[in-house]
Amino acid sequence: MGRNTFIIITLLHFGGLQSSELQTYTNEDRLPCKVYVKEKIPLFGDLHVHTALSLDANTQGTLNTPDDAYRYAKGESLYLQPYDEDGTSSRISKLRQPLDFAAVTDHAELLGEVRICLDPNSQKYTSLQCMAYRNLPKLAYFYMNAKASLGSPLEMCGESREICLDAAQKPWQETIQAAEDHYDRSQDCTFTSFVGYEWTGAVYSGSNLHRNIIFESSNVPHQPVSFYEASDRAELWKQLDQECKDDCNYMVIPHNSNLSNGFMFDKPNQNEIYLQNVKEPLVEIFQHKGSSECAITSMDPLCNFEQLPYKDFRSKFQNDLSEPPKSSFVREALNTGLLIQSQQNINPFKLGIIGSTDTHFGTPGSVDEDNFLGGGGAGKSYRTKIPQGLPDDVEFNPGGLAVVWAEENSRTSIFNALKRKEVYGTSGPRFLVRFFMGENLGLDLCNSANAIPYSYENGVPMGGTLDSNNISNARIFVSASADQSLDAQFIEKLQVIKGVVRDGMVETSIHDIKSHESSDLDLNSCKVLGNGVRSMCAVWEDPNFNQGDEAYYYVRVIANKSCRWSHDLCVKNPQYCEDENDLNIPKFIRERAWTSPIWLENSKDI
Repeated sequence: MGRNTFIIITLLHFGGLQSSELQTYTNEDRLPCKVYVKEKIPLFGDLHVHTALSLDANTQGTLNTPDDAYRYAKGESLYLQPYDEDGTSSRISKLRQPLDFAAVTDHAELLGEVRICLDPNSQKYTSLQCMAYRNLPKLAYFYMNAKASLGSPLEMCGESREICLDAAQKPWQETIQAAEDHYDRSQDCTFTSFVGYEWTGAVYSGSNLHRNIIFESSNVPHQPVSFYEASDRAELWKQLDQECKDDCNYMVIPHNSNLSNGFMFDKPNQNEIYLQNVKEPLVEIFQHKGSSECAITSMDPLCNFEQLPYKDFRSKFQNDLSEPPKSSFVREALNTGLLIQSQQNINPFKLGIIGSTDTHFGTPGSVDEDNFLGGGGAGKSYRTKIPQGLPDDVEFNPGGLAVVWAEENSRTSIFNALKRKEVYGTSGPRFLVRFFMGENLGLDLCNSANAIPYSYENGVPMGGTLDSNNISNARIFVSASADQSLDAQFIEKLQVIKGVVRDGMVETSIHDIKSHESSDLDLNSCKVLGNGVRSMCAVWEDPNFNQGDEAYYYVRVIANKSCRWSHDLCVKNPQYCEDENDLNIPKFIRERAWTSPIWLENSKDI
């Protein structure tokens, strides 16, 4: 299905096409978009993308630049490593459908170090560390990343890292310029690019605290604030505020809390508690390095989805397979936020939800299970040859997507949608998901052509908040559709995950609000057998709602069984099957989407 057809179908289903209205762009110089929809359109993107500017990508042979990454996001094909001498390759990647938006987020740490070691004109080009970088990339990958994660500068950078900070200016300007060059400021509004980078923080030599910083416009700091300059989240916010001037708006998005060993969502101190959710309104719940939704539990078997078998990066390389603590996961952070809200009338973890890829090949949105060419974030080196067996560490996956409900495809509209959390994440497929809550939502909304305007008028969308003292019930409207480009994808069930404070504790519950008999899967061929439903809609009223509740609700959309990328590779290349069986990796998955929550808050004075 072509992109224009997809847009037309979407507009007909979710609110109708409207003529462009005069828009206010407080921070932009652009024409109004021809397509403007008051009730919002779904835009699919990737806000976590690494290119050859990142040390870990570069030491794995990546040659694609920020400019290449944006061309790829817009539908062009790219060669992937290993490359021939002329820069071509037998490995070529191309998206099934272009993205609507993207951000290149190369690591702020080591930007200058990479540039110095690849520039023959640099005075430090022949330093011992740079020679190791060029000739022993695997060693350089571990050594230089380890130094960065400890906040320990390399000797070649100078006492205050002044040499490397100066060298980082060129790649930072390249990042900014690529985003500016590829942003469609015409009335067509075909693609939106954001300036961004990754702050690669860590504690205890490997517990991940990584965060992506996304800027609303090209008004950005002179240089990205890295872990070297800011060793924790509060200092990061402080320095960003100091460096961000003249309408420099930003947001910070944590990712891979599943690898934080429980440290990502440390309870903010009193100086941070009122800033936490302002600075970090979203969390990346799914990406190349696993799912961060919830710890594996018998109460919720579907938490066991793309879980990594270790709790942080150090455990990965030490072969420590101890389970990560519950506090590493987003659901536990939502629970913690509820408790703080009930005690202090402020919720620091009122987190909206997105997905992204964390590709290290410069290939944003490359999420297909049946054509996975690797993500490059696993530490493998493709500089000389493709490893025997699998194209990536088998526990990794292709990554996910961020989806926003925005009036138009512009920086202002998308950034505002991210701030108000009218967003959701997927495990890769382009699900279409709507989620509203309100006491007056009609039970027949699924049959109403006016369902979306009515829901906006009589409720709040995903990311919203209701005063639980002012409503008599909690009624939820959910609509979901499968990826239109995947013929064998069906919706198996709609679930509502609820957390509520009861007697000083958070009770969580899983509610199947609608389901359909699932199709079957032939694991010998990876063919889906039988038919299912392509879309599903439900209106559900919480029977356990009480006025005054402190609660959250989010929706999880579950698709039918399909082959995981590793088993699909096994079926196509039987010589890989032995590795698959030895490592006890699941042969099938159920793709899914996670919406941002809707919160009920008790507006009592404390």
